[in-house]
Amino acid sequence: SIGYPSRAAMIDVLDGSASPDRSKNLEPLVTGQDIVAWAALASANHTDRAVLDYVAALAEATRDDESSLLGVSTRGAIGMVRCARVWAAAQGRNFVLPDDIKALVVPVWAHRIIVDPDAAFSGATAEGVIQRALTSVPAPAVGA
Repeated sequence: SIGYPSRAAMIDVLDGSASPDRSKNLEPLVTGQDIVAWAALASANHTDRAVLDYVAALAEATRDDESSLLGVSTRGAIGMVRCARVWAAAQGRNFVLPDDIKALVVPVWAHRIIVDPDAAFSGATAEGVIQRALTSVPAPAVGA
């Protein structure tokens, strides 16, 4: 969640909204071929079945949490694995670690969890649901 801009920033946005499309003046930094190559590199990263089981167990834990009205779906778990593969590649690795999942779980999943309104009224948050899942699901011991 990034919240709302300050009033001054909003005025700048509103002022620039009538301007011509400035993106037409930008030069590309990478080619389409670069993107395809990077995607292939990330998708080839190894994800041990124990890490996949960890992701599945975390997703289930978000669904089973007492504060959760709607937890992480299978599609959300797929998104996590894809993000983790890209994250690992960006770290110079060709394999995903449980720590990659831990690093990404809040930014990738927090918007996917709907907290029960009564629980939210009592202070429950999606981040809290995720933290409880991380606490209750042991990370596997996976080596390179």
